[in-house]
Amino acid sequence: MLKLNSSRLIIFMLVALNVSCTIRKHPFNFTKNIDSAFLQSVLQGSKSVLATEKNATSARIYKAGFLQGWMEQDHFVDWAVLSKQRKNEFTSFNRGGKSEYDVYLILFETKNGGKNSFLLFTVQRPWSDTDTATGFSPFYYGILESRASGAYLLADETFKIAAKHATYTPTNRRSNKLYFLLDKQYGSAFKSDSLRIEKVVLAQDNQLSDNKALVISVDEVLGDKVSLIMRYEDTIILKP
Repeated sequence: MLKLNSSRLIIFMLVALNVSCTIRKHPFNFTKNIDSAFLQSVLQGSKSVLATEKNATSARIYKAGFLQGWMEQDHFVDWAVLSKQRKNEFTSFNRGGKSEYDVYLILFETKNGGKNSFLLFTVQRPWSDTDTATGFSPFYYGILESRASGAYLLADETFKIAAKHATYTPTNRRSNKLYFLLDKQYGSAFKSDSLRIEKVVLAQDNQLSDNKALVISVDEVLGDKVSLIMRYEDTIILKP
């Protein structure tokens, strides 16, 4: 059966909602902490059966942003988490923010025509503070695959990160099976300028569909059709 915390994870993992009463701040900067050494440790320590390539030469970085602010909806003003591409929907009530969320997708370029592996995770941080994190989603690792129905990210490993002296290392690796289906309207190839997750498929027993795969629509959960458009930002060289 799908546990309650797992259900919350599937629905909210892409905006990394922090439900803890005490918010802990961590010094975090993507460029400094998610560097070549960190990504190499992800590859070398992985137990993934699918993503067997250990000798990736580079990593392509994609990013989508969300922010939390006041929004007028159904005659009420309340906190809402929206894609930064929907800033125009924030009303005049918005005088500041609460949190921002950066969703990162990293595609590893493989040698000799091997499968391209990926890393997907979300960082929650205070409003306009790019060097601090208040939460991390699980880190999902697997392969970029494509079939007749379209391209998708298949994650068979999940891990957390441990921080020590501003150095982050992967820890608590676990096996799982999650599909992140990519929207055909945007890029779906390895070197696309943009990628967008359209649906999340949980391929395990759950409370709603017994032993059938549970499909979560990003459009329905986040309430719009422009969320999770991840734009290419940069490439990190792992090996010369």
